Amino acid sequence: MKKKIALFLLLIIVIAIAALIVVKFAFFTEGHKDPLKSEDKINITAKKLFSFYNQYEDSANTMYLDSVISVSGSVQNVELNQGRYTVTLSSEDSSGAVICEMDIKDNEKIKSLKNGSLINLVGYCNGILIDVQLDRCKLAE
Repeated sequence: MKKKIALFLLLIIVIAIAALIVVKFAFFTEGHKDPLKSEDKINITAKKLFSFYNQYEDSANTMYLDSVISVSGSVQNVELNQGRYTVTLSSEDSSGAVICEMDIKDNEKIKSLKNGSLINLVGYCNGILIDVQLDRCKLAE
């Protein structure tokens, strides 16, 4: 009799844990939203974005931080590091640039980029260190 009760309680505990795991993944794990599908992208050139951040960092953070930015500009550099591409867009200012950490799903498209190419990238703005930083970027068609 005690074994049946112990097995029944164990079964209830296992079911409760499984239910909690399902609820967590179903409701609390959104994943990353695709920046290309954002309805409220901010369109700006790399030159203007860097210049604004360079002159008015606090105001720029208010406007752009954690927002989806559609930034266009000239490719200054493309670098592959640990399976992820980083694209640097020229700001036409020797003191910095716009650094875009690319989504790995765009690796095949990024391979063909050449320095000097004019492109449009969409990603999430992380503010400025030396350069303006964007992440989860995708190449806009």
